[in-house]
Amino acid sequence: MFKISCFEIWRQEKEMPRIITLCKKLDDILEGGLAAGLITEFCGGPGCGKTQMCLQLCINVQFPRRVGGLQGQAVYLDTNQDFSPNRLREIAYCAEKRFIRALPKTGVDLGTQYPFTVNSILAGVTYMYCKNHIVLQAAVESLREMLNNNNEIKLIIIDSFSFPLRLIEDVAERIGVVYNLLSQLQQLATEYKVVVVITNELTTRVTGNDWNICPALGDSHGHKINQRIILSKCIEENCFVALMEKSNIVPKVALPFVIKKNGIRDVS
Repeated sequence: MFKISCFEIWRQEKEMPRIITLCKKLDDILEGGLAAGLITEFCGGPGCGKTQMCLQLCINVQFPRRVGGLQGQAVYLDTNQDFSPNRLREIAYCAEKRFIRALPKTGVDLGTQYPFTVNSILAGVTYMYCKNHIVLQAAVESLREMLNNNNEIKLIIIDSFSFPLRLIEDVAERIGVVYNLLSQLQQLATEYKVVVVITNELTTRVTGNDWNICPALGDSHGHKINQRIILSKCIEENCFVALMEKSNIVPKVALPFVIKKNGIRDVS
């Protein structure tokens, strides 16, 4: 009955593929970036950098293996039409230029080994707009076939996961839909060793006479995700903050980052 040891589980977790965020401090505490096999949630209010982080990850997942990347592709499920192909292209253009400048110093001929250009980056992101929770459910159910047909997919993004689900008025139905979607995503993440990223909004919860700001979709949703990173904007410091709010391996810590023309970066 018992066929696997804790050491083997630990070894498998350490060997899971990872996607860097390009925020070095965040990548360091995550032991190399966002790990495959997990559901990572970026949560926060409007303008906190959730979609910017998702766009950056769509590019980072395509970094060539010769420079430590996964050389993969991304699937982007958009529910509130925040996706911007122009912004993705802008970050991709900066990434291509950076690689051109850096690679001659390393002796890697990227052009003959693996195309990493603006056009190839955009082509490496499959996009779908999900106008309601029914379309979102259908899209998630179709992911298994996509992964079977294309083993280069290494990243699945749902931005925003909570937006269409909060419109379900029946609480029991909403909890059931959320549980079913997250269960499917967890199975795909583990079975196909892909990184799953979802975004969530903040809402208010009334407890007695107290009003508290908390992630949407409630505690049942929070139990199903593997790690939660809350993003916020620090106006005084002119930067953004990533708070590790939930993780099995990372302590609760807040890390600053900036969003520039070339994407997500450390605070210099």
